[in-house]
Parts: sequence; structure tokens; C-alpha cells
Amino acid sequence: MIPRPNLFDGTPEEVANGGSSDCTPAQSAMIPYEHVCFIIMPFGKKTVGPKLIDFDAIYSGIFEPAVSRVQLPEGGHLEARRTDMDFFSGSIDLEMFHYLEYSRIALADTSGLNPNVFYELGARHRARASGTIIFHQAENPIPFDIAQIKAFPYEYEPEYHARQSRELITKVLSESLTENRLDSPIRIALAAQQSLATAEQRDIESRLRRAENFLRMADWNAAIQEFRGASQAYPLNPLIRMRLGLLLRDRDNWREALTQFEAAISLAENYSEAWREKGVAENKLASNDELIGDPAPGENALRRALVLNPNDFDALASLGGILKRAGRLSPALQAYRDSTELSNGHPYPLLNSIKMQAYLEQRLDLNQATKRLLGRAEHALRTQIAQTPPYNAPWCFFDLAELVLFQQKQAEFMELAKQGLSYCSADWQPRTWLTSLKFLRPAARSLPGLEDGIRIVSEYLSS
Repeated sequence: MIPRPNLFDGTPEEVANGGSSDCTPAQSAMIPYEHVCFIIMPFGKKTVGPKLIDFDAIYSGIFEPAVSRVQLPEGGHLEARRTDMDFFSGSIDLEMFHYLEYSRIALADTSGLNPNVFYELGARHRARASGTIIFHQAENPIPFDIAQIKAFPYEYEPEYHARQSRELITKVLSESLTENRLDSPIRIALAAQQSLATAEQRDIESRLRRAENFLRMADWNAAIQEFRGASQAYPLNPLIRMRLGLLLRDRDNWREALTQFEAAISLAENYSEAWREKGVAENKLASNDELIGDPAPGENALRRALVLNPNDFDALASLGGILKRAGRLSPALQAYRDSTELSNGHPYPLLNSIKMQAYLEQRLDLNQATKRLLGRAEHALRTQIAQTPPYNAPWCFFDLAELVLFQQKQAEFMELAKQGLSYCSADWQPRTWLTSLKFLRPAARSLPGLEDGIRIVSEYLSS
């Protein structure tokens, strides 16, 4: 079914279903918006980190051909469109707003953290409840503000990786058309509660602003308190619950985090990311005896997340971890491999699939395809580490340490392990990594330096 345009001022039910308006702009007679995938991305050549990237070439070589291969459920193909100019305050073309409001699908490339892209992405999320997909170049970080929204990595060079990226984009867009899932965080919030007293709203907005400022200052405890206050004042907002749960999770407060994820689900039953985090938390809180159950703790929640969003490679990788802890190693390996393929070589499922295979075969044996993926992952991880502060520390250090261990670089493995430990903010982080390293012991003969790494992490935890 073709989604309706949705200039919204309707009920919560109407928000969740895509809006209350059935009107279309006059331009719809000229532009078949139901066939359009509007591309939100930087234009021209832009400096991103240390590289000068030609985004026009990415549009013509990656996005446009990938979009053109997407078949519409009712027949025909999706068409890529973008407005070929930069926008500045005071001179934003009305055509852009028509595309953001009425296009059946919007694809946003957040690479380089371009402010115009985020402006348009926010406008799209307010305009449409579904049909917005985010991509980013694999080595570029995702801001915390949108980290809870699923974003897919892509690469534009060499051609082998570009071909994989086109295939991934076509697959994700095709499934989005079929499923038509709610993906706008703004519409999720509006669907939960449409009105607040003015004084209450001002207080909540003030709390959320303070929370964001505390996050930027890395004052996690103060941010948690502000999110708690906001969730108490605005109990029907699942996004606040989700943000609070993620912060509590990262501070090793798994029990309260689980409570927040469950509250988010009770408010938005199809909130796939909340189902994913619920499954991870349930497994984390389970006793050793419970872990080997079938289904294992958290398994049902993760499978529910995957039903709601089959493209959630984080959920697939987390399912691999749960199956691994349950002793179901072959299905765990398959889940990690599926996540690696779906994510186009994300380091987490890639490294876990390598470790699982090494454990099962009691040796490390990398084929050429895996080595190519490791090379891509290494580039992304080194880019994360080079940022100030490092992106996703300590995991970027731990992941890169494992990667160089697989390359027989013992000295660099040890140095990266020490750097990662210096960024740990909670004991569960080094404990988790220690468990991961110990899992490799059956293949230790082909991994010189492994036991030294286990030793320094153990010493860190006992100090």
C-alpha cells in the first residue's frame, strides 16, 4: 500500500499510522512522489576527517544505481532524486520541503556530520512516520543524539566494496517498502503523548537540554538524573525511557536499564530497538544455570526485535552472543556471519565470527575474503581511535587489539590492550573483554601474545 502524505495534527493513533492528512501538494501532478527516494546528503567535494570525498560521485556511483534497482510492491521502480544545491538559512528552496514531506522513501547519508543533512533528516522525521533510512560511511561515527536509530554502513571504494554497498542499499530499501515500519523517533514520541501543560512541557524540555549538556561534558551521573526526572514528568515518552536505559546500561546498571527498556516497549510495542536492548539486558542479568536454557534468557526478545526489523545487525550479533553463552555454538556462528554480511563487515560481528570459528577449529585460519573484511574493519577502527576523544572507547581499542592479534602483531596487541583499559569506566567492560579473550584459548598456539593479554586484563581487574 502506498503510504499517505502526512501533514500531521492528528491523534496518537493517526501518528502511528502515518498521519491524518490525505492532501497532496500541487506539484504531485508533476512529480510522482510515490516513486521517489529523496537522497539527503552532502553535495560536491567535502573534507571528512583526513579525506576529501566526492559526494557527487557517491550519488551517481552508489546511491542512484542502488535505488533504481528497487522494485515497488505495486510495480515499477524507485527513482532517486536530490536537490542539487547547498541550502543556507533564508534561501531554502520549497522543493526540498516537498521532497521531505511527500517522498515515499528518504535516504540520509550522515557521513561527515553535515549540518544541512541533519536539518533535513530532522524535518523528514517530523514529516513522516516511516520510510526514512540512514546510511553512513563505515569509518565515520554516529552522533550520540541519533545513536538509537539504526544506521547502515557503506563504502564507496574499492569497486568490490562499492558493489556490496549497492546491494545492501537495494536490499534495505526494498524491505523498508514492504514492511513500512515506524522509524521516526519524533513520531514515536508524538504517538505516545500529544499534549502537555505548558509549564510541564517547559520543565521537561529544560531537563532534556541539561541532560544533553551533561552528556557532552561526559558527566554521566548528572545526565542520568536529568533523564530520570524527565521520564517521571513525561512517563508516556518511550524515547526518553530508551535514552535513560542506554545510559544505565553503559554504567553497568543492567537491572534498572531493563526496567526502562520494558517501559519503552509497553509504550510502543513495536519499538524494535527496545526489544533488542531488553534481550541483551535479560541475558546479562541471568544466572549461569539459566544461560544454558532453550530459549536462553533474552533470546525471545531478540528474535522479536528481528521480526520487527530483520535488518538490525546489532540484534543478530547480540543473538549470536546469547547463543554462544547457551553453548549453541553452530547457530551462534551463523548469527555472527549473518550479522557480518548484513552490516557489510561491521567489526563486532566480524571479530566474533572469527573467534567462534577459531574456537571450533582450535586454530586461526583466515581466508582471503575474511582478510579483506579485516582490512576494512582496521581502517574504520583506526579512524575511531584517531578522534579526540576516541569514538566508542574502550571498545574501539579492544576490537583493534583483537584484529592485530589475528595479524600476529603481538607488541601492538599489548599496547592497544593497555590503552583500552585506560578508557574503561566500569568493571563490566574489561570483564567482558577478558571473557572474549579466554574464549580464544583453544587456538592459542596460532595466536602469540594471547596469554599475555589475558594476564594484563586479569591484573587490571584485580588491582
